[in-house]
Amino acid sequence: MGTWLATYIDVLETLSPDNLSRLKACTAEQIEFKDPFNYTTTQDDFIALMADMYSRLDHVRFEVNHSIEREGEAFIEWTFYAESTLTGKFSFVGTSRLKSDQAGRVVQHFDYWDGSTLMEKIPLIGFFIKRLRNQLSHRE
Repeated sequence: MGTWLATYIDVLETLSPDNLSRLKACTAEQIEFKDPFNYTTTQDDFIALMADMYSRLDHVRFEVNHSIEREGEAFIEWTFYAESTLTGKFSFVGTSRLKSDQAGRVVQHFDYWDGSTLMEKIPLIGFFIKRLRNQLSHRE
């Protein structure tokens, strides 16, 4: 595992509202971040998105399950854990595609995860999401 990837994984797994500044040391000023709900191209906006996540959710934690890296690109599989008064406790698995620059700073972080798994936890909306998922699923 490349040093840049090991550092980034350590930051993600130990991230908290109190140490978001650690992201500055391992990401580029022009980091491109994308997930099912957000897109940004600056380090300040990326850190602001993370701060917003911590303000909305409790007991947030990332656990990296697997990683693979080659020539400045990597994929990590992770489990996200959190809770809120609206959703209760929840978790889901996702994958991130990462790219680093020559200095080992992350310049691209694209998250891939099923946003409907989170929406299912929201009262009322969750009912419709589950119903739609059941209608669209394959049945034998």
